[in-house]
Amino acid sequence: MSEEMECMCQQCGVSIYMPADLISLEDPANTEVKLLSSIHVCENCGGQLALVGKAGDEPYYRLE
Repeated sequence: MSEEMECMCQQCGVSIYMPADLISLEDPANTEVKLLSSIHVCENCGGQLALVGKAGDEPYYRLE
C-alpha cells in the first residue's frame, strides 16, 4: 500500500491527497518548489499542484 502525500493548489490553496506512487514532479531538480507534472491539476479550479509532504506531517514550509 502506498503512502498518501499532500499537494496544494498554487491558485486556490486547497489541499489534495493522493498516493505517492501516482505523483510525478515537473522538475525533480528544483528543491524550492516541488510542482507536480501538468497531468495532475486541482479538482477545484484546475490550478497547478505543488507537493507539500506526507499526509499528516508538518508541512516543510512551516519548518523553515
